[in-house]
Order: sequence, then structure tokens, then C-alpha cells
Amino acid sequence: MSINKFSTPGEIQTSLANQFKNARLERKHSRAKAAKLSGVPESTLRAFESKEQISLRQFLMLCHVYGDLTSTELLFPEKPILTMDQLLANETTQKRQRGRS
Repeated sequence: MSINKFSTPGEIQTSLANQFKNARLERKHSRAKAAKLSGVPESTLRAFESKEQISLRQFLMLCHVYGDLTSTELLFPEKPILTMDQLLANETTQKRQRGRS
């Protein structure tokens, strides 16, 4: 399954679990070897591959060994740096408002 803008979070979660399992099997690694290399318990690997359940930290540990950890930096891109003129222009046009419930 390819990930696209119409995928649900659950579909992406399933796809990521499948991608990890395929990467592990492609290297001919058992879950025990994957656990040793990544530091993620074997029981967690089993749960991830079958139920798509894993903590973010453990997922990142798997990305470090089997994927591309640097790609995660693209998930929340920083806003581009503005020039001083742009900052001053934004300051005069944007006024902070207090939120009310």
C-alpha cells in the first residue's frame, strides 16, 4: 500500500508495520536479531507486526536500524526564516487576541 494524502492514520499505521516487516525479512533478520540490533523487545516487534502497536520512541529506534530516521524531520517543517523587514511588517499587521471560551 502506498501512502497518499487520502490515507487514514490507521492505513498508514498498517503500511508502516508492513514496511518494517518487509525490511526485516529482506535482510533475513529474525525478530530476535531485530530486537538485538534495535533495542526494541521482541514481544514489541511481534505486536507491531501483527497489531500495528508500538511507542513512538521504539518506532524511531526501528527507523534508525531499518529505515531512514532523518526523514522524520520532514514531518513538521519549520517556517522559513523571515527578513527583518518581513518580521516588522508581520508585527504591525498581526495583533494577538486573547482566546475566550
